[in-house]
Amino acid sequence: MSMAFFLLLIFLNCSAAHAERLIIYVEDSQPYAYIKNSKSPAPITDFVRAIAIRAGYEPEIRPLSWIGIMHLVNSSQQVIFFPVARTTFREEKYIWLGGLIHVRGYYLYKKKGRSDIQISKLEDAKPYRIGVIEDDAREQFLKSNDFKMGHTRGLIHIRDNNEGLRLLSVGRLDLLPLSQDNFDLNCATFCLEYVTTINLGLELDLQLGANKATSTEVTERLRHAYRSLQKDGTHQRMTGEN
Repeated sequence: MSMAFFLLLIFLNCSAAHAERLIIYVEDSQPYAYIKNSKSPAPITDFVRAIAIRAGYEPEIRPLSWIGIMHLVNSSQQVIFFPVARTTFREEKYIWLGGLIHVRGYYLYKKKGRSDIQISKLEDAKPYRIGVIEDDAREQFLKSNDFKMGHTRGLIHIRDNNEGLRLLSVGRLDLLPLSQDNFDLNCATFCLEYVTTINLGLELDLQLGANKATSTEVTERLRHAYRSLQKDGTHQRMTGEN
């Protein structure tokens, strides 16, 4: 983080010293939550903190697995969370508070040496075991392309990307859909064991979201703060996104 961003966050935190606390959940296995090989917040996490502070809240950002976040989202309590891909399937399910980052370059990974896996197009992947996280945008994308859940072939639920890479390594999965950023974050060791097959052609707009139990007051304050930080250039400076 640059000194300018650091000073900005100090200023915003001072402004929020006596503000109402707001809990925000971040997916803890995301490369957009932490800087690689550390627990230091990534730029979009700092930006979400800035949104909450500009909205007049004292943010508490809590890391949680995607499965854990989805369990809370489907409850009756207020849940604000990120990063969540805004997809057609999710459009009416959540409240959208503002875009954070646009991600391109999702691939199907396999273990190096698996010459039995030959894929030149997406349809070719259907006979194989593919690890997906439940309710994840990659699962939704594959299901929309007529991939089915299964045991000996098809989509198989995993807890997170780390587990997926472990199962890929020991041969319990054949393929794993990951962005290059996902791969770089989760493949701390043995990275050379894995290679890409095809580009999925998937692009995702990752946003700050809230469930339908979140109050209108909270969502409007956060949206107003987001627009303010976008208008004054803070969004672009902190995340590199327009």
